[in-house]
Amino acid sequence: MAGIDDTYIVHCAQTTCDFGMRPSMLVLTMSHGVFLKGMAQVAIQDCKAENIICFGGCMSPENPSTVEAAKEIAREVAEETQVDFEEQVADIFTQESEDGKKTMACFGVCTPEIVSTEWDKEKEDVYVEPGKKALLGAATLTCKYGGIIRIVTTGQPEE
Repeated sequence: MAGIDDTYIVHCAQTTCDFGMRPSMLVLTMSHGVFLKGMAQVAIQDCKAENIICFGGCMSPENPSTVEAAKEIAREVAEETQVDFEEQVADIFTQESEDGKKTMACFGVCTPEIVSTEWDKEKEDVYVEPGKKALLGAATLTCKYGGIIRIVTTGQPEE
């Protein structure tokens, strides 16, 4: 059986984001007319906001919503303790992972803003519509806030 990297992706494939709170799904609002095991096949151009469901929350220090959530926590703590540390909020709530990627220790609103114009891995000779190549599992997208969106499952029903 082929690994996910070289497998076609269909409607309802599971996705993750580096800064997301939970896994999500890749969805098609309209089929291209090509089905695999009864599920609509995804093209590399299916990377718009309507195709990427929110990841529940965002930990990116580049997301203004996440920074505002950290500031709100700081304000609440300041009210309770009478100590104001709102100016240091980014330092207090920012964590660095082993790979050097910074995340916030709180969540803001996840509104995926995709900067990629298409998924970056396709099947060169397979089209789901004229000019629209089939998406493969190794593909990724980049969010405006620095998150890398990856495909975790193909969405294909189990046999």
